[in-house]
Amino acid sequence: MNGSGERSIERLGGLIHSMPKTAFLFLGGCVAISALPPLNGFVSEWLVFQAILLSPSLPQWTVKLLVPAVGVALALSATLGAGCYIRAYGVAFLGRPRSEAARTATDPDRWSLGTMAVLLTMCLMAGLLPSLVIDTISPAAKDFVGGRMPTQAELSWLSIAPVAESRSSYNGLLVFVFILFSAYSARWIIHKFGSARSRRAPAWDCGYIETSPMTQYTGSSFAQPIRRTLGVIAFSVKERLDMPAPGDMRPARLSIEIKDRIFDYLYAPLTRAVETCASGLNILSLLTIQEYLALVFGALVFLLVLVAI
Repeated sequence: MNGSGERSIERLGGLIHSMPKTAFLFLGGCVAISALPPLNGFVSEWLVFQAILLSPSLPQWTVKLLVPAVGVALALSATLGAGCYIRAYGVAFLGRPRSEAARTATDPDRWSLGTMAVLLTMCLMAGLLPSLVIDTISPAAKDFVGGRMPTQAELSWLSIAPVAESRSSYNGLLVFVFILFSAYSARWIIHKFGSARSRRAPAWDCGYIETSPMTQYTGSSFAQPIRRTLGVIAFSVKERLDMPAPGDMRPARLSIEIKDRIFDYLYAPLTRAVETCASGLNILSLLTIQEYLALVFGALVFLLVLVAI
């Protein structure tokens, strides 16, 4: 990260204390890309799901069967995306620093913060007032696909309705007001019937004294449930656990071997084929001037014959 100089997420942690402005802006970006209301990611995903719900009215049976599968894949990808950014934010910004670089990190310059703030504001405005964005891009959509959504500016309360206002509508502004009202009400109830004072105490350390920050959850710890669930399907994952018996003082060891099936079965053969061809053509760099001229003449004759045919 810019403020810490670290490139490994495993060596970060606790940046919410040393980089509070960046932590707030990064959290907003995580909410937006995880398709949570009231930001722009939720609007786009909501419109896609509305289109999926209308798939039974399509005339093609293949599309009717394919679109629900796409919807399931979209829901799964949204869930995995949210889990990915929970992992990124939790490991990097929460907890305690895992390195000296994370402990001494600082927020970047005002231009960098301003750029992130502008982008987050655009995400928020697109989520609160999506009808304006939809009407703006509708002419381009009509040119590409031959159709467009109903004009959203004519609807009341700044709602968006991809089909009909009585059937499906979404109002980002009302959702935003509801979120603010719910958060404030929860805060008021807690302070009213609980305690209005803020108390600070050390985190529960499970009975250990001054545990190392390395005992916190890491990125690998967050990814372990997903890796064990989907790793066999998407990847070739092999876990080896060496757990010593009680009384044995040697450390436990966990080794994980992950192979990418797409790379092994698609890209690796293509890479080997390109390397083989390159090695075979490498002999051209050792030709003499006479051999180069003969090669050019032969290629010219071949092209002339090809054009004549």
